[in-house]
Amino acid sequence: MSKVEPAQEWPIVTGEFIVSDPKAPVAVCLLSSEALVKKVASIPGVAIAGPCKTENIGIEKMIANIISNPNIRFLVICGVEVTGHVTGGSIEALWRNGIDESKKIKNAPGAIPFVEHLTPEAIERFRSQVELVNLINVEDLNIIRKTIEDLALRNPGAYPADPLIIKVEEAIAKPITVRIPLAGSINPVIDNAQQLLEDIRYRVQILGRTLRLTSAITYLRGLGVSIGILISLLLYITLLLTIIW
Repeated sequence: MSKVEPAQEWPIVTGEFIVSDPKAPVAVCLLSSEALVKKVASIPGVAIAGPCKTENIGIEKMIANIISNPNIRFLVICGVEVTGHVTGGSIEALWRNGIDESKKIKNAPGAIPFVEHLTPEAIERFRSQVELVNLINVEDLNIIRKTIEDLALRNPGAYPADPLIIKVEEAIAKPITVRIPLAGSINPVIDNAQQLLEDIRYRVQILGRTLRLTSAITYLRGLGVSIGILISLLLYITLLLTIIW
């Protein structure tokens, strides 16, 4: 069977996938089952394996990497379906039905199944280059492994066309402008804060002074009582000595 070189610097689109053998015939889309990626990528016959969570930009990236490598002839969709996006069902709908004039995937179950960056040529290339195998919601590694091994045995060889390269760009978030108040507008706030700090400092000083005064009064009161007792004791002793003598 024939094997060719994929596009230079393949995979041409970055993502959360693992590349195994670029000249192997099977690509594996694991939908939301990210925990299985490493194990599936290690199976002989796998060219690339990774999750795919969205029914638009996620599908576009996956297809861009498939059609830029003619050696990939099978796409296995497995793992748990993505809730809401229904990415696996949308991929199968694209492979079976293509898109309409607005680039919406025909009969796709996903919420926003538009592939704006894929040209009609890219979509037709994807549909003709690979055979899709539906194992959606299957996480059993034994089943996935057996399927990949069987597909590798009937590899028809590289697709008879050069790698097709398309550019997929994610939407760039608009910068957020943060307006910082001018110094003049925050001076009153600073002044108020300074006044508050001065007031707190003054109250702390008054409190400290009060505590010291209270301590002094308590001390003097105790000292006065002690002196009174001592004087009374001396008077009692003097009186007692006078009586005895």
